[in-house]
Amino acid sequence: MQIFRNPVILLVLILLAFLLFGANKLPKMARNMGQSMRILKSEVKEMKSEGKDSKKKDKAQDKTHADDDTEAVEGTLISRNNETTNSGSEEQPSK
Repeated sequence: MQIFRNPVILLVLILLAFLLFGANKLPKMARNMGQSMRILKSEVKEMKSEGKDSKKKDKAQDKTHADDDTEAVEGTLISRNNETTNSGSEEQPSK
């Protein structure tokens, strides 16, 4: 912003802040703002690292589950003659 490029305007804003908030409250406010910024930065950093870790875990799980997705399924076959057979058994239905 071009407002802060002029040092006179910046000094007027600082003087106005001293008049509004008082000299004893400004250091506390600045300290609290600095702590808040540090907390925010650490949380953002933590969220980014969690995102990277979860992507790695998802890729690893996808690789392990790709081999385990096949399961044996048993079912019942019904022929045209309405004879039922178990698909898991080796016996052939009699005709």
